[in-house]
Amino acid sequence: MRRVARSSFLRDFAAPAISALAFVLLVAVFVREASSFRRAVVGWAERDLEERASMVASSLREPLDTGDFQAIHSIGSKCEEEGLRMTVFSLRGGLVFDSSSRPGMHPDEIYASAPLGGHTVRIGIPRSRVLAPFRRARLSFALAAFAGGAGVMLVFFFSYRQRVRIRELARLEKFRSEFIADFSHELKTPLTGIIGAADLLDDDAPPDVRRRLVAMMRGESKRLDALARGIIDLAKLERSDAPHGVERVDLRGLVKETAERFEVGASEKGVEVSWECGDELSVEGDRGLLERAVSNLVVNALRHSGSRTVRIAAERKGRRVEVSVEDHGRGIPSEHASRVFERFYRVDSSREGTGGSGLGLAIVKRIAEMHGGSAALEASHPSGCRFIISLPVSGDVRSSGANVRPTH
Repeated sequence: MRRVARSSFLRDFAAPAISALAFVLLVAVFVREASSFRRAVVGWAERDLEERASMVASSLREPLDTGDFQAIHSIGSKCEEEGLRMTVFSLRGGLVFDSSSRPGMHPDEIYASAPLGGHTVRIGIPRSRVLAPFRRARLSFALAAFAGGAGVMLVFFFSYRQRVRIRELARLEKFRSEFIADFSHELKTPLTGIIGAADLLDDDAPPDVRRRLVAMMRGESKRLDALARGIIDLAKLERSDAPHGVERVDLRGLVKETAERFEVGASEKGVEVSWECGDELSVEGDRGLLERAVSNLVVNALRHSGSRTVRIAAERKGRRVEVSVEDHGRGIPSEHASRVFERFYRVDSSREGTGGSGLGLAIVKRIAEMHGGSAALEASHPSGCRFIISLPVSGDVRSSGANVRPTH
């Protein structure tokens, strides 16, 4: 079972995980390549500035030698028109000329220098201007990568959702096939008894034989009726996601009334029914459905367990309430425990003649799920079994372990 679950997990999530990893690697490669491209762009700009600085230095050689500041200003203006900043320094570091109105070096500019006799010519350009094409390209590549990655993720998402739908349809088809097969089997047994009794029932049959055959037909007809009612009830429950007529249900009253309803009939068979529940213990739900679920568990214990005692109890467990029906009979083998809540499933095939439809525990499970809870089976010590309906608590519910009163 664990191996099947693991393979199912790998089948469902391997493709999305691989696509997510590929997307992360794509982002990492993009960041690395963008950083390399940025350094390359800055390097190209620095080499271009070095050539421009050499050209400007050649143009400034004569004006600097003759002190023609008008020519120097003219060359500086041309540099400004091209978006460049021209600065001339003396060898001692004194500023001779600066085409920019902002004196000094600026961290947002890239510079290149060229020596010129007793001076140094420096050409600068704003870093933002150098990186503008790179930023546009980076934005385009980022959008393209995001669109591509998102497209891959969407493809895997829709593929996964389609696989889930196909698997759900296969599960429903399997359930329908199994349901039809189980129902056919359950229907065949009582019908065979009725048809067989009808064939033997004629006017020449002795009175005692006629009475026995009629009793057989009546019993099998009741079994068919119970089967039909169980299927109809379960179908109604399956169509509902939540109970109707939700109210605050007092579990103490529900447990007490259920025990008292079965007490007389059970005592005639030598079975003792007891109950135990704290005060002010309640849940939100449909009282009729909850009462039916508990009654089904009691009927199951009385009919199949062979126990001389059946105990109904309700107690608070953290944020949940557990309603349990416990017996100390023959118990249920561990290999059957995981399937007792399935439709038509019987632990012992010899029980088919005891009047059960095989739907009682399936109805219990469905009622528990409709109330946001669950149904489970635990082994009872030293023998027997304990069926538990776990439900969420209703508001601020308190259960007092000291205020418990059993009845017999």
